[in-house]
Amino acid sequence: MSEHEHVDLESNGTRMSRSGFLRGASVAAAAVGVGGLAACGTGSEAVAPLSGDVNASQFPPLPPSQIPALCNVFRFFTLDEARAVEAFTARILPGSPEDPGAREACVSMYIDGKLAGFEDFATKTYFRAPFAKPVQSGSPGPQVGAKDTILVSADDLGRYGFQSDQTPQEAYRAGLRMLDVFTRAGYGRTFVDLTEGEQDLVLGALETANPDPPSVVRKAKDMADPKKALAAAAKKKQADLETPEQKLLAGIFTGPSAYGFFSTLKGDTYEGMFADPIYGGNRDLAGWKLIDYPGAQRAWTPYELKHGTNRKPQGLRQMHAMNPGRPDDHAILPISGTERTP
Repeated sequence: MSEHEHVDLESNGTRMSRSGFLRGASVAAAAVGVGGLAACGTGSEAVAPLSGDVNASQFPPLPPSQIPALCNVFRFFTLDEARAVEAFTARILPGSPEDPGAREACVSMYIDGKLAGFEDFATKTYFRAPFAKPVQSGSPGPQVGAKDTILVSADDLGRYGFQSDQTPQEAYRAGLRMLDVFTRAGYGRTFVDLTEGEQDLVLGALETANPDPPSVVRKAKDMADPKKALAAAAKKKQADLETPEQKLLAGIFTGPSAYGFFSTLKGDTYEGMFADPIYGGNRDLAGWKLIDYPGAQRAWTPYELKHGTNRKPQGLRQMHAMNPGRPDDHAILPISGTERTP
């Protein structure tokens, strides 16, 4: 049985909390190559000495983390699609100019660039049958001649990569189109025209459409009788999937599925918020400030590894060039007590 993240909700019972989002961000951040602890900032002033065993006393001014640009220059999305994606990601991680979220960090531009620049996912992707279907117990063994579906152990499903008869571009376009069909049926308006509260309810419905077996929060009352707790959760899950709203979703989202569309956008929001700014999102290091990530650094000194660092964060664009054999004032030598290399 798969484990699923339990999302915290605000007091109104609909809005995903920032703390709930960030608890899942540590895993997502690792997946896109970020993770760590440091205070973040983007100033261009010189930085004070880093530690007692760093030879360079200060850095020259850093270039900006990103080329100045607006968040509305798109290569793949139409204007309506871009507005819908921006609104969707802004409900996954809300923000404001003073406390940036997905909208302020240009996450929609990151997703647009990803779809415009790549034909498939970074992971192994299969667009043609037979597609792997998991079974919960045992190994099905060889299935010579399987044409549409091949049965695999649920424990081995991850080895078969991402499988869909739609490309990511096709899935996004179809999902956004079906999203508006659903909101017009329920609210008489497109997704971007809904209030934030209504958008939260729509995202909650998409997330509830997850067909996988439920997991149980590890509370004392559940751990006292895990089988009973799982049975109750499964019963509630089945009841949730049979509501008129969920039946409507299932009838509209025929490919991608409602939950598949939600989880794709949620995953891409993680990426756009926490990937290096060079890829279009995480503008002004907004995502890294949320998780106190130091950014792209060439090396850490033993002192810093033991006591921490006061370096200002930086992205790949801000990393100074390394020229072997040519000493630079900004060189950081990772070994305590060494002198600048010739």
